Amino acid sequence: MTLNFLNPAILWALLAASIPLLIHLLNRRKIRRIPFSTVQFLKRLEKKQMRNLRIRQWLLLVIRTLIIAFLVLAFARPTLQSGSGNLLSERNPIEAVIILDNSLSLNEVRLSGSLLEQLRQAFAALEEVFQTGDRITILQGTLPVQQLAMQENFSSTLWERILQRLQPTYLKSDLDNALRQALQQLQQSVYSGREIYILSDFQAGALQDKALAELMETGEQRGIKLFTIPIAHANAENISVDSVEVVNRLVEVNQPLRIKAFLYNHHPEKHLTTLTSLKINGQRVAQQNVDLPPERLTEVNFQITLTEDGYLSGEVETESDALQEDNRRYFNLHVPRQLQILHLIPEGQFRSFVPLIIRPARDRGIFDYRQEPVANWSAQNFAAFDVIVLEGLNQIPETLLLRLQTFVERGGGVVIIPGEDVVVPHYRELFRRFALGDSIASRGVPGRPDQFLTVKNILREHPVFEGLFESGKGQVSPIEVYAGYRVKPKPTAEVLVQLSDRSPLVLQSQVREGVVFLFTSPLQPRWTQLPLKGFVVPLLYRLIYFGGTRKIADRQAVRCGEIFQQQFSGLEAPFNFSLRGNGEVELKLTPRFSGSSVLLEFRDTRIPGNYRLMHNDNILSIVSVNPWKEESEYTFLDGDALQELLPGSEYLADITVLPDQVQKSRFGKELWTYFLIAAFILLLLEMAVARTGSKKEYGELLSATEV
Repeated sequence: MTLNFLNPAILWALLAASIPLLIHLLNRRKIRRIPFSTVQFLKRLEKKQMRNLRIRQWLLLVIRTLIIAFLVLAFARPTLQSGSGNLLSERNPIEAVIILDNSLSLNEVRLSGSLLEQLRQAFAALEEVFQTGDRITILQGTLPVQQLAMQENFSSTLWERILQRLQPTYLKSDLDNALRQALQQLQQSVYSGREIYILSDFQAGALQDKALAELMETGEQRGIKLFTIPIAHANAENISVDSVEVVNRLVEVNQPLRIKAFLYNHHPEKHLTTLTSLKINGQRVAQQNVDLPPERLTEVNFQITLTEDGYLSGEVETESDALQEDNRRYFNLHVPRQLQILHLIPEGQFRSFVPLIIRPARDRGIFDYRQEPVANWSAQNFAAFDVIVLEGLNQIPETLLLRLQTFVERGGGVVIIPGEDVVVPHYRELFRRFALGDSIASRGVPGRPDQFLTVKNILREHPVFEGLFESGKGQVSPIEVYAGYRVKPKPTAEVLVQLSDRSPLVLQSQVREGVVFLFTSPLQPRWTQLPLKGFVVPLLYRLIYFGGTRKIADRQAVRCGEIFQQQFSGLEAPFNFSLRGNGEVELKLTPRFSGSSVLLEFRDTRIPGNYRLMHNDNILSIVSVNPWKEESEYTFLDGDALQELLPGSEYLADITVLPDQVQKSRFGKELWTYFLIAAFILLLLEMAVARTGSKKEYGELLSATEV
């Protein structure tokens, strides 16, 4: 155990303890002559009283000396601490890192104020534990970690500046990375005193790095003091919108749209009820009351009919509660205004059923259809189309294949309906480029209805068939296929429609951003009944619709604090890019070019909302920025859990005595109160001894004179 003094400069005042001794010595040198009538009675008291007098004088001298010494020691603020230290040295300068966790969960509001206000109060209380000469770093312990102050000298203005910057955020807590940065900085510090303070509500997900426990116990970190200061939650009546899902993968105007929202009641016991609303482009289109059981995730279903097209912004919101920042969830979707279709067919007389099959979509304005002979393909601007349909072609020029490959890789859709006498090498090259299959061979005899295959299996979970079958069994009326081409699909290709001999009738292959569909039989009555069956209408319509919407980058989403990047190609000058968010606030974006592609990056994702990426006055896409659902969880680490995760850390739960707790941890137990009490007791003792001695002497002297 070591006795230290927090105010050793005042120990020089111990010299004042010699004052009673000096007075005593000076008084002994002064001999006063007092006239007296007779001394015969005093001589009787000489031997006895002189001995008592000397004892009392020395006792008073010791008591008065101790009173002065104890008073001086009390003002020197002695402390008792285990370990070694310099008895008379003042506190050395300290380098401290303060981690402030003002993540979304600290926005909770109660009657006495917000948790963020408690965080401010705790930070303000820390000002008393530092002094001039200390070096301070302050980190915002959110994702991403931000430096609010970097190795600045302690001052009250520093505290005032940080208190002004402590504002509500929607960010996720990231104490793991903040603590790692703090340890790395203090490991390189030249200061002997090194401290870390973490002010947080300590959600369970904020400290997950198990390696921190081992790091805290290494020799390099043992000299670092770590203080954890909790900000406690009291109100668990919170409902959060955890996620929103657009169920439809093919979204069309004037067609039903299903949206699911997932709400969580965080209260451990109470059932909570809330009014949940669905908004599209800022307009409320549906709402319903929802009863939520405690600590359960509840699915809420909305079904609406869209009357708008283009890029749409949506949100699901609930009523206000203790934590309002998690009561809203943003999403987006795209409804094509009109798909541009290019249909390439052989020259001369060719009968195609495709225009007839897609006529309903053309009449409704969904498809803008254009048919051209294949000889004119080089005069077409493929970038102006969403889908290209190749039908009846027996051979495909190499240059056309190259153009088609570029078109698909940039997000276009291609539908291939083979000719009746294909050139096998040409189609093998087509299969290779689009990863459709490994081989091709004829199957069956056209026009022989006595020999046929039938449609057996349909990939019902594919978006093309979404909502098409009421029974859910994926069955259609019998469709006979008399002849076609046998294709062995590649492992990456999907069989959408399968025949009774397990060979494919319709194949799909994903090629970068685009998609390719292949019919293995010509859509001619001599080859198959399919062009005469009602099933072909929704099948071909949905294949074209699905293929035409692949290059539309919709339903983009990130969480607050994450960086969003998106690449675009085929854009034309001028290259003016901007970001428009809530309230039509516009932010200029600097593009990065790579060949014909443009990369746009959005970094400032601190505020939730739907943001539109603009090219001149055209919308390229919408990105939805949402809070982290983990910030709504009501699971927190207590002192024992923090001690296990951060060995050697000190848990300071009472903000009102925060400075005293830190000082006690630094210097041990302060003893000044004990010295002050001892001085007071000695003062009373001195008064009693002095008064009692005077009365006794006077009484004895009076008795002697009376005799």
